[in-house]
Amino acid sequence: MSVVPKLSKEQMTKDGTFADFGIDIEQDLIQGITGKTKKENFGQTVTVKDALSLSVKIDISSIKNFLKDCYAKYNSDDYKKDFAWIDQVSEIKDPKTVENLDNQLLKKIQNENFDKTWMAIPEILTWEDVSEFKFKKQSFGDDIDLVTYLEFLSGDEKQNLSLEILKKHNIDCISSSSDETIKSWKIYNCLYCEIENDEKMYILSNGKWYQIENNFAKEIFDSFNSFRNQSAGISLPNCNQNEHEDKYNARVEKEIESICNMDRKTIAHGGANQKIEFCDLLTKDRKLIHVKHYGASSVLSHLFSQGLVSGELLLSDKEFREKLNKKFDELGKSDYKFSDISKKPKTSDYEIVFAIISKSDKDLDIPFFSKINIRNAKKRLEMLGYPVSLLKIATSHQTNK
Repeated sequence: MSVVPKLSKEQMTKDGTFADFGIDIEQDLIQGITGKTKKENFGQTVTVKDALSLSVKIDISSIKNFLKDCYAKYNSDDYKKDFAWIDQVSEIKDPKTVENLDNQLLKKIQNENFDKTWMAIPEILTWEDVSEFKFKKQSFGDDIDLVTYLEFLSGDEKQNLSLEILKKHNIDCISSSSDETIKSWKIYNCLYCEIENDEKMYILSNGKWYQIENNFAKEIFDSFNSFRNQSAGISLPNCNQNEHEDKYNARVEKEIESICNMDRKTIAHGGANQKIEFCDLLTKDRKLIHVKHYGASSVLSHLFSQGLVSGELLLSDKEFREKLNKKFDELGKSDYKFSDISKKPKTSDYEIVFAIISKSDKDLDIPFFSKINIRNAKKRLEMLGYPVSLLKIATSHQTNK
């Protein structure tokens, strides 16, 4: 789940199961579904979204019994036999529940309880054209964080912090080429928060609250913690304050002789003007390092997708390996070339490293949906035989984010 929704509607040309739709049961949110019924009194097909829709002949005198039957089905757990996964992640639309969660969010911020509550850039940016982030006339510098935002507030605003204030205040992204605002987001849409109530997990991401099924949440957290504790087998220099990814990668190549900077050295491949970035940094011992500044789920999803796509192409596509060899020649890095592009590389000789630049002085943590994304990317890459690791790149100026 990228949490930047991609809305789609799919229809089969004949009867099928949910598996025929290619649904990702860990990441896709099902907004509505149409299917055949098993009970004759419900007609042939039923559509369920926010409301139940069906077409059936009912005598008005017996409609109460029919509605009772509908309500009994609504309360039934029969669906869990085949579709229990649908409860793993669900968007909360009940206004009272959302209001209660928003109130708890406000209390956490007012009490400066920043455990599992932070701010992050909510979308992918062209970082080379980013100068700074601003709230009114005050500058965050090269990244946003909740502590700094609160310091920017007036005493009255901080004392009477409300949902209205969080949804009214904007953070502006300033262009380095024009000094103009190129992006703007509500503070509320930049907030990430995890809340546990009565053994239930709730998550605020990109302005929406979600409920996560407990066992699924535990499985994802345990998987990420185990992955995070693995050693990447490499360390990289700290990122300087206000240093964008392209500048950082270029500097690392200069400082470490055995590293080739592949950042923005894209390869046209796959049609439709598609450009593939093999990795950001490539080491002589075949570590493919993908580097990204910390951000919201949509930002980190791009990082994990980059690693997955390049790993798959390296293994399966001879033409891509040929183009990669040409790119090494262009960069003056012929010693990185494949000796025989016709042979599939031995994936166990490589390592896919996801490196996240973070200002936090705590252990690396990422949004819940990013934990799902990286688990799925890791699983697919390991099935291809690649070792996969996670690396935190510290910054020269750290804060409690």
